[in-house]
Amino acid sequence: MTDRAVEAARVVNEILDRRGFQDLAARAEFLSKKPKLTYDPFLLPDVEEGTDTIFASLKAGEKICIYGDYDVDGLMSSVLLYGFLGSVARRLGSESELYWYIPSRMDEGYGLNEDALASIAENGTGLVITVDCGSVSRNEVSFARERGLKIVITDHHDCDAERLPDCPLIDPKAPGSAYPFKGLSGCGVAFKTAQALRLRYFPADEDLRAELNAMLDLVAVATIADVVPLIDENRTLVKYGLAELNARRRAAFSELSAAIKLKGEITSYSVAFGIAPHINAAGRMEDAEPVVKLFVSEDAEERAGIISGLVRNNVERRAVQDKAFEDCVKIVDGRDKGELFLLIRPERVHEGIAGIVAGKLKDAYHRPCAVLSEEHKEHKGDGSFCAMLKGSARSIAGVDIIGMLRSHAELFVKLGGHAMAAGFTLPEANEQTLRDALNADMDELVSGNPALLRPSVRIDAEISASEATIELAAAIDAFEPTGEGNPRPRIGVKDAQVADVRRIGEDGAHISFTADGLKCVFFRVPDEAGARISDGARLSLAGRLNLNTWNGVTTAQLIVDSVV
Repeated sequence: MTDRAVEAARVVNEILDRRGFQDLAARAEFLSKKPKLTYDPFLLPDVEEGTDTIFASLKAGEKICIYGDYDVDGLMSSVLLYGFLGSVARRLGSESELYWYIPSRMDEGYGLNEDALASIAENGTGLVITVDCGSVSRNEVSFARERGLKIVITDHHDCDAERLPDCPLIDPKAPGSAYPFKGLSGCGVAFKTAQALRLRYFPADEDLRAELNAMLDLVAVATIADVVPLIDENRTLVKYGLAELNARRRAAFSELSAAIKLKGEITSYSVAFGIAPHINAAGRMEDAEPVVKLFVSEDAEERAGIISGLVRNNVERRAVQDKAFEDCVKIVDGRDKGELFLLIRPERVHEGIAGIVAGKLKDAYHRPCAVLSEEHKEHKGDGSFCAMLKGSARSIAGVDIIGMLRSHAELFVKLGGHAMAAGFTLPEANEQTLRDALNADMDELVSGNPALLRPSVRIDAEISASEATIELAAAIDAFEPTGEGNPRPRIGVKDAQVADVRRIGEDGAHISFTADGLKCVFFRVPDEAGARISDGARLSLAGRLNLNTWNGVTTAQLIVDSVV
């Protein structure tokens, strides 16, 4: 082992130690390209009852509806269960008709709704299996059962004890759950449910096992897109899923990747900022149902048409999102700067992008934020109208957004989500009451923890520029897949002399330079930092250390995000 390799190993071990990996076996598992950390699916609550119900419906030849959601997680879950249950049906010689139902974001909103369930029941359906929704749908499940539908819920969202559905509820967060890891995506839960069904009824069928494992590409994309933590079992699922994705066996992913010009290895980054936004754009701007069709279609021309629509939707989504963000910034900047919870109601916002805008505002102001859009007007008893508002909320570390909103449950018509993101519907008349209540809640939190509203500056390891080697950049790649709960290590380079400063990009928004010989790039550099980056200046920097290959030459490069 060379001296530089030894030094790289030292830095990596220092980072792992800071992240809680003191045990050598845990470190080896974390860095392994073929991890083994996974759990028995039968530890999931109600999974035996749920899989028994599904299997019995298939054997009886009943019509089965997979009821999904319009985001990436719900869509990939729908594709997975539709494909897997189809394979099981063929093995049984079952005459069951499988189909999917994806509600409209704009017309129906998230989760089960009675109109859809009534239509599903009238369609002669015997069983509804939810994916990525249903854990707080007590009333809707009762409505469905009264109409003769059997229901199995598979979900990963937080549960509400007062709204638990009376049916099998397969959710690692359900009350009394013994499942060791609570961070699965909805597609992760669908995969574990399918795994349990296979182990229960087809334990010796290796072809079915291989077919299910080939669906880990769907799980990986859903897990990354839904911003659940990339740790523990999720890390195992995503590593194998990315390998499957890079094998390019699924036509829909290969053709979509080509259409959006994704070249080389597909990583968690290219999923998060390439594949996932294009899939999500369908449900945000129009209708998400064609996405499932994209993944099950064997017609290349049909797939091409759907992909063209996704690309078009994403272009439109970005334009609408940028305009909405600008409008919201003007509202925030024109208000009392003492607001601790940003509850914003712009004059016009497309509800399909309200959650993204809330997330961008949360990042810009480091405050929890909810963006409101007008959903519809309802008749009141006196002949007047009451506007109903739909809210998309995003939170900062240390603020449990769903817990905070649930403490004011009487203000909402609908409410769901988890600690970092939530959605709700409330009457317009309750808007100011909610604003006042949330700001009071935040005032109490900040009084007990003044640092809550200060963005934390995290540096995983501080090194000199000479230690920022190819070996270290390659060693840091072993932290992939990175994302929520496992960010790419942030490296600090101390007291380095700047040289070769160049403005790059069409509008000169980026700066390229060297720091004691280390190649650096600062994208979308703020004016204050840009003024400090000049030839001869001595600066301390922080950012991500990557490998960069240009004209066949590979070097280490620091993607700078701050200058000290």
